[in-house]
Amino acid sequence: MPDSQYNRRFWETMIGLFLLILGLASLSGGGGAMFPLLLGLLGFYLLARQFDQTNQRRSGYSEMASPSWGWTDEDEEDEIPARTASGADQVYAHAIDAVRRAGRDPGATQVLPVDIGVMAFRSGDDPVVHRTQDVFDDVDYIQPFVQLRLPQRAVGRIRFELIDSDGQTLFVHEDVQQLERGRNLVTPAARLPIHDAQAMHRDWELRVSADGVLLAIHKFGWRERTEKVVRRHLREDGEITNELRVAIIENEPGSLSLDELLAYQEEEHQRSAGRR
Repeated sequence: MPDSQYNRRFWETMIGLFLLILGLASLSGGGGAMFPLLLGLLGFYLLARQFDQTNQRRSGYSEMASPSWGWTDEDEEDEIPARTASGADQVYAHAIDAVRRAGRDPGATQVLPVDIGVMAFRSGDDPVVHRTQDVFDDVDYIQPFVQLRLPQRAVGRIRFELIDSDGQTLFVHEDVQQLERGRNLVTPAARLPIHDAQAMHRDWELRVSADGVLLAIHKFGWRERTEKVVRRHLREDGEITNELRVAIIENEPGSLSLDELLAYQEEEHQRSAGRR
């Protein structure tokens, strides 16, 4: 605390104590009631303000010494549009799993990944952040990201690698990064194009290293859109009926199950057989 602020608080405390004692003494001595009461109230106010400021400073020191950690595994039933991460102290559970998968102890790691995943890009759509949810296999590009927490400023080479289901390394990008104390969002200045010829039958790996030291291994999978599954099935069993086409248009992707869509086709087949 600066000396001037300490001196000001000291004298306010002393004046408040003096006025409080003077007011109480005047009241007990039988003097006029209003003036001693005002002196006592003013002294009590000055003392109370100093006491409140002391509690606030103690509370602030406690929060700095013992930060709260939010170890959460977010619910990703829906895609999450790319946005600024909320919660300054949030550490994602899947990021901690990725650190352990790399053979490191999260509690003893100075450069700690607190968030990790990929951003998916599809023509005409906003980029979507995927942490634990599978990525749609019809996206155009994916771009990895990691958020690193450091105890102090540092400069180093951050390396990203993407490895497919067959163990083939499809993406490698390494850059020198100026990292600040605290949290740093790092993403390469490049994206991996996605196409049907790539192996997607098992999980992919995202590996993040710093100056040759492996920090995290994050796994993510792939999935087809419901519409794609339905279209493939209908190409095998017959053409799309008008009723099924309307049902697909009127329902947003994901709100109508595959069984419900196929039920429309079965009902149409039965009606067609009845008309014969």
